[in-house]
Amino acid sequence: MSAQLKPDAAAVEALPITTSDDPGPASHGGALLTALLIEHGVTHVFGLPGGQTLALYDGIASRSDTIEHVLVRDERSAAYAADAYARVTGRVGVCDATVGPGAAKLPSGLAEALGSSIPVVALVSDLPVRLAIHAYRSAASQALDQAALLAPVTKWHATVPSLATMPALVRQAFREATTGRPGPVALFLPQDVLDAQLPSELVGLLRPDHEQPPGSAPQRFGAVTPFRIMPAVPDVEAVARALSGAERPLILAGGGVLSSGAEQVLQECAEMLGAAVATTLTGKGAIAETHPLAVGVHGVMGAESATAAMDDADVVLLVGAKSSGGATFSWTKPRADQIVVQIDIDPLELGRAFPLAAAMLADARQGLAALSEKLRSTGAESLSRQPWRESVRLHKHSWATRRDSERSSIGEPIAPQRVLGELEKAMAPADVLVCDASLSSGWGGAYFEQQQSGRRVLTPRGQAGLGFALPAAIGAATADGGRRTVVLTGDGALGYAVGEMATVIENRLPVTVIVLNNSSLGWIRWYRRITFGTEWTKPDFADTDFRLVAQAYGWSAERVTSAGDLTAALRRALDSTLPSLVDVVTETWETPVASHRRALEQGNTTEYGG
Repeated sequence: MSAQLKPDAAAVEALPITTSDDPGPASHGGALLTALLIEHGVTHVFGLPGGQTLALYDGIASRSDTIEHVLVRDERSAAYAADAYARVTGRVGVCDATVGPGAAKLPSGLAEALGSSIPVVALVSDLPVRLAIHAYRSAASQALDQAALLAPVTKWHATVPSLATMPALVRQAFREATTGRPGPVALFLPQDVLDAQLPSELVGLLRPDHEQPPGSAPQRFGAVTPFRIMPAVPDVEAVARALSGAERPLILAGGGVLSSGAEQVLQECAEMLGAAVATTLTGKGAIAETHPLAVGVHGVMGAESATAAMDDADVVLLVGAKSSGGATFSWTKPRADQIVVQIDIDPLELGRAFPLAAAMLADARQGLAALSEKLRSTGAESLSRQPWRESVRLHKHSWATRRDSERSSIGEPIAPQRVLGELEKAMAPADVLVCDASLSSGWGGAYFEQQQSGRRVLTPRGQAGLGFALPAAIGAATADGGRRTVVLTGDGALGYAVGEMATVIENRLPVTVIVLNNSSLGWIRWYRRITFGTEWTKPDFADTDFRLVAQAYGWSAERVTSAGDLTAALRRALDSTLPSLVDVVTETWETPVASHRRALEQGNTTEYGG
């Protein structure tokens, strides 16, 4: 969706351009943009400057008591950092990029935010409006059709044609990012608009006393969820009726539960129904995984207990989950013979993937609260479902036994399962774990048991692009007031973003990186082996000692090749006063994907788990 406003040509030509003779930095378009960000509660912006964005940087510098800019090394990293900032805080993440080559780096990060329903505002500079005629094939330096580039990876985008339109369009950007199903938006800001001196009627917006109090409209749209959509009463009754009649109910909770802050009411509903609770990777943390009814992450990179419980369930409630292929085993679970009901804030999601017996259009927290109230009023609390609870307990025990056996491996190269077991013991419950794409997400999803509810494990499931974790850790650590943030990544993924080690050390962020280093693109090697029956005879990459790389950036770092040394190394890293890295030499032929294992064990070279 686009809101391209066409400026009046004469008005554009009349826009003044800032020069060194202008009176100062406090009253130009960049200062106005900064004031509008502050109006929405923004405290951090992630990005990399170009000449065309310097007015924004000048505006932020003039308000350093209220808002801070975090300089990254790649615009893609800025988008990932803003995404993670939003996931951890529930507030809109903001990133910036300059026109052309800067904007061209944003799609990876914005596509991740779009797929994962994360509110991000991208501020993208543009050439002066008067140069539009010279945009063809970059006759004007850095010219690019940025709207066409970013339209597929944003929920909404607009060009700001004048200072007069800036307040309305910035406010609309935050509305679009946070309302309904959240997502990323982009604002294109021509240089002559950013540089222009403010007319007197707009100067008042720069005054600190103009800033909005908590609960005001701009503050409301600076975070999710700005409005709580209440479900219709008949829909609540229909969903409650289906669940009350279940013998073996299961709830599959997605990232919408966490975005809505619905963890407590989810647990209440589950306990009332005696329902097993599985989560998607993005929904991990919707319930503490130590809870007796929690069966872990469901999907191709999930826990066997979740798969077994899903197979046994007779009624499945999908809540805040987009029914992705990975979480549903390519839309084969739930099965056609299982009753499915759904709660979602996006009407297009209801019934999109599975036929429904009942559905609620609602914010996850409000929908679950209404469901809980209805169940209580109908006496659902008296239905203990003890046989189902016992079945859930057995599924959990069976999986935990296998998982813990793998996590106690003493083999060399070190099994990734052992790394996750030791990491779980070393991390505090409130620490944040940021997993990279591919197998790292699976190891973190299935083999790391989250002790508390809340968004404590971040995985890139919107696009599953390598290179997410380290930039995302910058956003998470910046957002969380010094909370320890741990990155779980592979050597291939870390290569995408290794330059951000400089950003971490310069900002003294409490980040620890754990590298599962097997000199390989692990998923690719597994895919080739089980699909084509062949293996590469040499590693994908030369052996990189990331200990030395990290030390060159000023980090504390060490390399571990023996399982017996792992515990002490992880504890030293987490206790370090510097950013730290542990480079763990790991086994290639281990995988969190159950179908990969089955295919290899059975000699089936065609089965692939997605």
